[in-house]
Amino acid sequence: MTTATAQLIKGKKVLLRLDMDVPLKKSSVVSLPDSASLRQAGYQSSESLIADSEASLKADDSLKWEVADSLRLKAGMATLKLCLENAEHTTIFGHIGRPEGKVDPSLSVKPVAEWIKAYAKSHQFPKAPLDILENLRFEEGEDGSYAEFAMELAHMGDFFINEAFAAHHEAASTTLLPTMLSHAAGLNFSKEVKMITGVREHPKKPVIAIIGGTKTEDKYPAIIELAKFCEAVLVGGKLPEEIKDQHLAVPPNVMLGKMSKSGLDLAPETIEAFAGVLANVKQIIWAGPVGKYEDPEGSRGNLELAKAAIKSGAETIIGGGDTTAALDFYLDKFSHVSTGGGAMLELLVKGTLPTIQALR
Repeated sequence: MTTATAQLIKGKKVLLRLDMDVPLKKSSVVSLPDSASLRQAGYQSSESLIADSEASLKADDSLKWEVADSLRLKAGMATLKLCLENAEHTTIFGHIGRPEGKVDPSLSVKPVAEWIKAYAKSHQFPKAPLDILENLRFEEGEDGSYAEFAMELAHMGDFFINEAFAAHHEAASTTLLPTMLSHAAGLNFSKEVKMITGVREHPKKPVIAIIGGTKTEDKYPAIIELAKFCEAVLVGGKLPEEIKDQHLAVPPNVMLGKMSKSGLDLAPETIEAFAGVLANVKQIIWAGPVGKYEDPEGSRGNLELAKAAIKSGAETIIGGGDTTAALDFYLDKFSHVSTGGGAMLELLVKGTLPTIQALR
């Protein structure tokens, strides 16, 4: 897998797939740029592949939203800067949410476009030609992996960069487009792959995994695979209850946490036991909160285990939107914060992703 460099994209018309699927929040005061103001700043606003889509968006609705968590966007800014410094033209695209081929003003990329413009200006990015397309999932061809839709995107440039590690499932813009153009991985995408495959192939023993949240259909296979090379897998959140209710077997080195009486957090004795396991380890993998972090009654387990992980001095890799939200106060203390929890776990379990295969 090749990583994007200045030499590779010099003078190219780059199509940059960013991870734009970030949480949005309503705001009473959001000033979104029109096309004219963006051009004056050195940027252009090309917010729709299909002209009718832009016409169907209600400006008043989109003005009520702004970016609530910029972690994924920030991860792609080094690659955007590289493009603006070297490419002839850059076109950004991505998706937000699951509009399922229908226009949904609350999922417009306009708040993201405003965030990108503000970030580029404050960090003094070069004023170079830049287009930002509207939410790709407003079109059926994106999730449907239609070759015609991928070809429509391909006609907009001559070089493709994937900087959306979290968007790891097959889609027109992530797995078909690379087959039509010269391509490379973004700087953060490559960093994610190197870090996570390194854990899988060369774990620093002893290594412990913490798996929380819910959805046994996603997490249970990961727990079983992680147990093969981890000294212990600590399981919290709703998963222990779901695993027991579904009568799923787990290896002896998988520790299913006991929940508190409220059901919102790990029980005090489980928090103490899990923290003790983390005391003398070299590497920690953490995906999913162990308690309902949004509620004060469900936050203690996450915070105490975070403190234990930091105190241990172990290389700690965390991933997933809920995980980073739960541990927000400690993010700068961890070795690596992945932009995609699901992608991180799948890469750990399978050793590759459809999007990685497409770039090879």
